[in-house]
Amino acid sequence: MAEAKKLTLADILAKRKEFEEMVAAQMESERPAALAGVLEQIKMFNFTANELGLHAASTARSSSVAKGAGGTRTMNKPLKSTKGDETGVWLAHPPKFLEAEGCFTTYESGKSIDAWLVTPTEKKAKLNLLKKLSSRLGKKPTKEQLGEITEAEFKAA
Repeated sequence: MAEAKKLTLADILAKRKEFEEMVAAQMESERPAALAGVLEQIKMFNFTANELGLHAASTARSSSVAKGAGGTRTMNKPLKSTKGDETGVWLAHPPKFLEAEGCFTTYESGKSIDAWLVTPTEKKAKLNLLKKLSSRLGKKPTKEQLGEITEAEFKAA
């Protein structure tokens, strides 16, 4: 019986590279047909970008930012203190008044956090605050806290 030829590590790595190149070439050749098939199904079923899990990035983001004198950016401050007239925005850290006034404990207890929003009806500001509280405290918002925001909108944000 003939002995099987033993391959060296270099031979195995060379064959592996050759195999990976063959797979890449095959995928590249099948890609246009696969894309055409997917596009046909999207068109036939009339899928939306949101249903497909695609989120359109805002275009020309820098041009839409309001600029004041000297090229400084004017930021809106969607958060407000419940005990004073202080407003703020949560960038890297939450405004100090949120913790001092019990916003975190209110959120953890499942109660509405609308009191800390300058405009509670503004969905985007509320969604941002809920997302930040959720990631900081590791707890998803309740239906009462979400209000008019759907769970799908919360997950998509």
